[in-house]
Amino acid sequence: METLAQALRNIGPMRLVVVGGVVLGLLVFFAVFITRLTSPTTELLYGALDAGDSARIAGQLQIMGVKYEMRQNGTEIYVGGQDISRVRLALADQGLPGHGSVGYEIFDDSEGLGTTKFIQDVNLLRALEGELAKTIQGLSPVKSARVHLVLPKRELFSRQRQEPSASIVLTMKGAVRLNAEQVAAVQHVIAAAIPGLLPRRISIIDNKGKLLAAGFDETDPAQAIITKAEEKQRALESRLARTIEELLEKSVGFGKVRAEVHAEMDFDRISTQEESFDPDGQVVRSTQTIE
Repeated sequence: METLAQALRNIGPMRLVVVGGVVLGLLVFFAVFITRLTSPTTELLYGALDAGDSARIAGQLQIMGVKYEMRQNGTEIYVGGQDISRVRLALADQGLPGHGSVGYEIFDDSEGLGTTKFIQDVNLLRALEGELAKTIQGLSPVKSARVHLVLPKRELFSRQRQEPSASIVLTMKGAVRLNAEQVAAVQHVIAAAIPGLLPRRISIIDNKGKLLAAGFDETDPAQAIITKAEEKQRALESRLARTIEELLEKSVGFGKVRAEVHAEMDFDRISTQEESFDPDGQVVRSTQTIE
């Protein structure tokens, strides 16, 4: 012991402090290294999230008991690599994230130098579709929306001009459906955002495959009459189904009733022209009196 104490005194206090610092640093380094090796790796679950989706996803992860980490001011969520597939399936079943459409933020990180005109046109179309989808998702009955725009360009030396059109796929919340007024409102919102797009050229369907708006312009008068008759029939069926559901939901609970109505309507028009001759009913054809 005296030999060790004499050796330490010969080293000096400054050298002892340096040696102690080096040893302490090595211990901290090995502790961090071992912790990183033994801790599970995290992977990106979702990125570019808005505040609403980020809060809802965090709440679901807490309910599921999954450890997560939020980065980039809450716009990115990381979970363990072994849980990422299971978590994504569970969140997709809950309809999360609900506002994942890409809008004008697609141009935030784009590089202007070296980007071709084709890529710029594609990004502009994606941005328009994403922004319109976000607008439609603002409606209370709509859970999510997909918008597809067809914006034809006039070819060089071409006299014919193709009209733009659009198609929309809506995912509704539960058994809620859009009425005719709401469908027309969606058509006019889309038409007002795209130059030259007419509301009658916008088709809308829901996630159950129900055609809410045909979305094409009829040139044949006979076909136009058939289309109007089908729209009237669908409107009557939807109104009767909603009436039945609203009556039963008061007893069994909201969203626990699904009613389907099939109506048969007679749209036949008969024009009849008759000319009758009755020999028994004689009448005076003309009368002339001379005095």
